[in-house]
Amino acid sequence: MEETGGGRVMSMTWTKDQQKVIDTRNTNLLVSAAAGSGKTAVLVERILSLITDAEHPVDVDRLLITTFTKAAAGEMRERISRALAERLKEDPGNEWLQRQEALVHRAQITTIHGFCLYVIRNYFHTIGLNPNFRIADEGEMKLLKQDTAKEIIDESHRSGDPAFRKFADSYGSGSRGNGLEELVISLYEYAIASPQPEQWLRNCVSAYEMPEDGTWEDFSGNEAVLEGLRTAAGDVLSVIREAKNVAQMPGGPAAYCEALLSDEQQLTELAECVSVERFRERLEGISWARLPSRRAKVMADADEELCQNVMDLRNRMKEAVKGLGKQYFQISDEEQFAQLRETAGNVQVYVQLALAFMERLEEKKRKKNILDFADQEHLALKILTREEDGKLLPSETADVFAEYFEEIMVDEYQDSNLVQEAILESISRSRLGRENRFMVGDVKQSIYRFRQAEPGLFLEKYAHYGEKDGGIRVDLHQNFRSRSTVLDAVNEAFYRIMRPELGGIDYDEDAALKAGASYPEEDHMTAELLLLQKEEWEQLQRECRWTKAEAEAHMIAGKIRYLFREGKVTEDGQLRPVRPGDIAILLRTMSGWSETFVRVLQEEGIPASAQSREGYFQTMEVETLLAYLRVLDNPTQEIPLAASLHGLLGGFSSEELAKIRASSPENGFYAACRQYREQGEEAELRDRLISFFEQVDRYREQASFLSVHELLWRILMESGYLIQVRALPGGIQRQANVEMLLAKAQDYEKISYHGLFHFVRYIERMQKYQMDFGEADISGKSGEAVQIMSIHHSKGLEYPVIFAAGMGKSFNRQDGREKMIFHSRWGVGLDYVDTEARMKCPTLMKQLIRRQNLMDGLGEELRVLYVAMTRAKEKLILTGMASEKLIAAGRKGERLLFSDLMGAECPLAWILPALNPEEQESSVKISIVSMEQVIREAIREQMAEQLSRDELERRLLYGMRDQESEDRIESLLNWTYAWKDRTAAKQKYTVTELKKQRLQEEMEYGEELYPEEEIVPLVPQFIEKTEEKTGAARGTVYHTVMEWLDVVHMAKVFEHGDRENIIREELDRLCAAGKLSEEDRRAVREQDLVRFCKTDLLKQLAAAESQGKLWREQPFVIGLPGNEADGSDPEETVLIQGIIDAFFEEEDGVVILDYKTDRVHAAKELKERYQAQLDYYARAVAQTTGKTVKEKLIYSFSLGKTIFL
Repeated sequence: MEETGGGRVMSMTWTKDQQKVIDTRNTNLLVSAAAGSGKTAVLVERILSLITDAEHPVDVDRLLITTFTKAAAGEMRERISRALAERLKEDPGNEWLQRQEALVHRAQITTIHGFCLYVIRNYFHTIGLNPNFRIADEGEMKLLKQDTAKEIIDESHRSGDPAFRKFADSYGSGSRGNGLEELVISLYEYAIASPQPEQWLRNCVSAYEMPEDGTWEDFSGNEAVLEGLRTAAGDVLSVIREAKNVAQMPGGPAAYCEALLSDEQQLTELAECVSVERFRERLEGISWARLPSRRAKVMADADEELCQNVMDLRNRMKEAVKGLGKQYFQISDEEQFAQLRETAGNVQVYVQLALAFMERLEEKKRKKNILDFADQEHLALKILTREEDGKLLPSETADVFAEYFEEIMVDEYQDSNLVQEAILESISRSRLGRENRFMVGDVKQSIYRFRQAEPGLFLEKYAHYGEKDGGIRVDLHQNFRSRSTVLDAVNEAFYRIMRPELGGIDYDEDAALKAGASYPEEDHMTAELLLLQKEEWEQLQRECRWTKAEAEAHMIAGKIRYLFREGKVTEDGQLRPVRPGDIAILLRTMSGWSETFVRVLQEEGIPASAQSREGYFQTMEVETLLAYLRVLDNPTQEIPLAASLHGLLGGFSSEELAKIRASSPENGFYAACRQYREQGEEAELRDRLISFFEQVDRYREQASFLSVHELLWRILMESGYLIQVRALPGGIQRQANVEMLLAKAQDYEKISYHGLFHFVRYIERMQKYQMDFGEADISGKSGEAVQIMSIHHSKGLEYPVIFAAGMGKSFNRQDGREKMIFHSRWGVGLDYVDTEARMKCPTLMKQLIRRQNLMDGLGEELRVLYVAMTRAKEKLILTGMASEKLIAAGRKGERLLFSDLMGAECPLAWILPALNPEEQESSVKISIVSMEQVIREAIREQMAEQLSRDELERRLLYGMRDQESEDRIESLLNWTYAWKDRTAAKQKYTVTELKKQRLQEEMEYGEELYPEEEIVPLVPQFIEKTEEKTGAARGTVYHTVMEWLDVVHMAKVFEHGDRENIIREELDRLCAAGKLSEEDRRAVREQDLVRFCKTDLLKQLAAAESQGKLWREQPFVIGLPGNEADGSDPEETVLIQGIIDAFFEEEDGVVILDYKTDRVHAAKELKERYQAQLDYYARAVAQTTGKTVKEKLIYSFSLGKTIFL
């Protein structure tokens, strides 16, 4: 297939290998199709060639075509339909093509689960299944599993079984052995990834049943342990051989060779050991020969640098050899085998719990007549196979399918699991001697290990398929997607980091990507690696207070702006400037990163969009609706009621809610609402409250006969809620989230429970167990924006410009630290626990599984990196933060040793050593970006953005006028209303508005004392002494801290002088309690609070708090004559509202306190600025409490002192 102009197909001339894939018949065929190799086009062409074969044409519905996703299946069907339509245009009278065009719509072009459902719905009777089943919602199944596991564990506790009690004591948490439910569910979910889960579970037990006099030969993982040790020894052997080569170089320390040869011989014997016992014996018997002294005569001509190089390599080898024994040889073999035997009882209990759980869960699903995701595969397998002597053999139903389907075609075969493989193999014709399986995929892109994908299935066939051995393998390595600069970068890196032990295959010339697309010449397309230095970030972090993610996002934002100015991409064969939609930022994990990247890019004026996989229930628009549904379910729930009244559906302000609450302080909030509806002072507020509850009553009545989704839809339509949320920032996402809740409600109606009550409980339990839907997917609706997505989500997609970000982020190795770990081949790994001695250590099996999982996990990380890098069409940019040590150790351009790959903490630990910018032909430009430069550019962009807004405002106000328009507007406005003053008078003011009004009056007679607050740009202290947050934002954070500060505790601590870290601990407490975000936490200067806590004011606050006479953040509303408020008619009453930071009562009166973070040079400035504000506060307190205000205080954080007004 020839392409040009960056992916424009100019002609359908297939390559030799592509044509072979299209034409090969009557054999199993494995196609290893690298990224961008046109596999979908080739697959469609093969299907068409089978349909239109001149000698043996096949009906399209006699082909089983499975894809990984429904979207891919739909696209495949559409492509085939279009191709048939095109051929019918050329030959409109062809009846065979007409028949295929009709059949394609009923053909089995589907996902594997779609095919499984087809099997179940047509052959349910063969396994006694009720045909009226439904597919359970994911959330419903999670809750059902939780309930079932709890039942099993509770029953086991009540049974008093000593074996269970020992298991609970060993692996549970706390005295009751809590947490066992999750352990049981985890084992069950791993087991059902096996075609025979019960047998897999039984094998878990037998793996621990070592005989009393057992040896390594009796351990089921013996061969795997030996293979791992020999691989590691061979890796070390390559190091000493490299040292020997250096010693033999001209000028090298040839006198070292004797010792190096001894090293080599010992390591060779180690790598060739045929048993673990022999390996241990050899390892413990190693002795290292001494190297000649540097001062010896034989060393006189040796180059100093080469000598040091050899010694460094030898020391590296010695350290690696020490590590060989740490995993399996820390204790004697006998002790290890004894620990396995003693742990077998716990494994037996664990397995029995999982089997009981499995049986109980199946029973509950049968009663509800539901199937879950795994059931679809397992029931199809049950229909298609029969068990005989522990083996699965094809059933009669499978024979029917095998006879019917001429070919079984699997796309993305590298992501198949063992159950799917068993299903497809059962209906193949292999047992009949007529191979008819077609499998296409790329093991380098197998990234679904967490879904139990088994790349070993692909690798086994990849290794064994040949022209005469069970099938044929064809490799497609020509890439029709990317520029050669992208492919060169991918190849250079993966030549040196991907190998069979880690990643699955040896990345050699056969595996390398070959350029198949042509692009216009363009400079600046070389792949790049942009690095931030960790030490510089740490040094500046106290000043700029950016997280690592924020720092990297700002660096990327700067690069994107550069691309907007200078970059070009190809469209229809022509170069054009880069646009936001050309760019995708790929992340290994979205949590905690995607939100940061979106925010930072948007702050810097770059449109950006990301879909979150969590936080759905915390979004304002969903939270508001759920609160309202809870009110409809039970109006007496105070928090949902307050949230509903205050939210978009109620529209009541905080002050109005405070009035309602204050009307009946002795009763609950619902009772206060009821009382205000009957006796409230303000008619307008009373009427709105009556209207709100009438609406609630009406919806509650309708809930008795409407389904949940119908009720929710009616609420949305009658309230205009969708329009309201669409008008908010991020409106597209918000609307999609609301629509998603509507869809979930509709899905819920398919569950056996019905009604509002059960739906509310369902959602509450989802939240209790921290289950989340993730925000709605709005990809394709977000307009022209930079797309931020996970690497997994990007698979199958392509963008002109790719940023593979977060390359310095550590790999997640949490799996190895879990109490129980699992492996498809080796079963379950448990710790050996001595409950009497309160001692535990990993068993031999757990160590084996941990190492194997580490290898599998790191292999997947390699493949994830490959997927990320191959998404780029024209420009690839890798970014990350690395330590100076990592940067210095890398950039050698060497093939990494297995131990280097296994020891890597992050992708950069692979990438940096694999690249060498010193090489003349290096394909990746490495740049260390200055943090200070990134900060300065961010500041400049923020300031430029503000200037742009100011200019737009100026133009709107002054620059879009003409004289005619001015005259016409002036004539329309000449007429004045006689009572204009009355109509213009405000009925309610905030204290801030009145303060500004008074200041403006003062300004008429003097200079401007209090200018409008300016936007303060993000400027670190080493550039300019200003804060990260604007003055207003920083003030809000400080007020939050003072609202929740434990003044009593602080006073006690500071009184005794024990002040070390107490402020930090208090701020951490507020963060943990959800009062402060981490971002807000960084805006607080701890020293400011230390100074406050040293004042007498803290003691006053603590004393008042101890007596229950301290009020913080108190809202108020008072009425004043118009002339006292705004100079209007004294007969008019004007409402004044505000919030008092704090006031407290002492014996001789009330003290009012206001916190200020304004930057001032003297107390006089604050007195003049806020005198009016505190006067109103004093009047409010006096009016509402009836007590005398004796003092008005301001505490200035800037000055660090209390100011008396």
